[in-house]
Amino acid sequence: MAEEGSRRQAGSGWMMWAFWAAGVALLLVELNAGMGYVEAGLQQNMANLLGWIPAAAMITLKVVEQSIWHWGTLTVVLLAVPVGALGLLLVALGLAMNKHIGRARGQSAKQ
Repeated sequence: MAEEGSRRQAGSGWMMWAFWAAGVALLLVELNAGMGYVEAGLQQNMANLLGWIPAAAMITLKVVEQSIWHWGTLTVVLLAVPVGALGLLLVALGLAMNKHIGRARGQSAKQ
């Protein structure tokens, strides 16, 4: 009985992947159509304005707004950057010291 269920599941695996691929393809087609609609609307509404400047200003304002609303997360990331840089600096220092010590040992062995 369990063997029959596993056989049935293995047989329908290709169908699951086919539906998944069809869903992704449909999503991409709809996304492409939606972006075309947005682009056409922007071209129509911004024809008399200064071209791309208002759109760039709106994008900039949106990024600034998102940064302000998530200031706590941004500060945590900015505080974590020196910690990560310090770790990389210590690794580089250790490798440089290891290379220097290896050269010194090689020279003392030759003498």
